[in-house]
Amino acid sequence: MKTKTETFESALKKLEETVEKLEEGTIPLNEALTTFESGVHWSRECKKFLDNAGQRIETILKNENGEYEQKEFVPEKSNKPLTNN
Repeated sequence: MKTKTETFESALKKLEETVEKLEEGTIPLNEALTTFESGVHWSRECKKFLDNAGQRIETILKNENGEYEQKEFVPEKSNKPLTNN
């Protein structure tokens, strides 16, 4: 499975499709194993995208000298529930 995924969204869609296929429970064992291997691949692809995004997220702020500096992005905790849309 050496396909280069272009976007996180396309990798996630393929992972979701793989999970749905496995959850149906109607495929033969050999096909289920191959499908599971595919799911592991897409899971790793998604993780690569997320790891890369995490490395790129930085907040640029002025310090007390008026100079800009880069700081690691730390998300604020929110009371809003997460939704799947």
